[in-house]
Amino acid sequence: MGNIVLTMQLSLDGVVSDEYRWMSLCEEIFEDYLEYYNTVDTIIVGRNSYASLAGHWQQAENSSNSLERAIARRMNEIPKVVISHSEVELIWRNSQQIAVRDDQSLARELEDLKKRRNRISVESGVKTWQSFIQNDLYDELWLLVHPVIASQGDRLFALAGKQQPLRLTRSKTYENGVIGLHYQK
Repeated sequence: MGNIVLTMQLSLDGVVSDEYRWMSLCEEIFEDYLEYYNTVDTIIVGRNSYASLAGHWQQAENSSNSLERAIARRMNEIPKVVISHSEVELIWRNSQQIAVRDDQSLARELEDLKKRRNRISVESGVKTWQSFIQNDLYDELWLLVHPVIASQGDRLFALAGKQQPLRLTRSKTYENGVIGLHYQK
């Protein structure tokens, strides 16, 4: 049975939206992302962020940075699943859509996916992450906590609704002050 991993960048105060305003990446983080994506066999994205992620990663294959090109090639070859209540134009290669009617249909689709895949990475967006947390549909979290208080924006755990005990399995402090935290349920 596969694992569902929520991976995201967040500010010290738990904000996950408008990350371009406060996020600070470094080569070391990109290296860890490449290593991570080499273990992933499916990516899940929400409808609202699908087109922008597709555009970014397809263009990044032509980046001047060799590490970003390597990540982009891997991201583009991994099968992607778009979760949406409505029809989505599939513009990113290796993409398919799961039509979700409600939380129960999403849970059933994910259980089926976990039977066929080993490591499923939920990439974005905010509503998708919040839904996975609220409905307890994940096995692991990989949080990259940036040393900044964003003060405004969507908070990752705002809709959790209940206590969810986690176990820290690994942590890493990056050269730019970002802290990577890996948790399992």
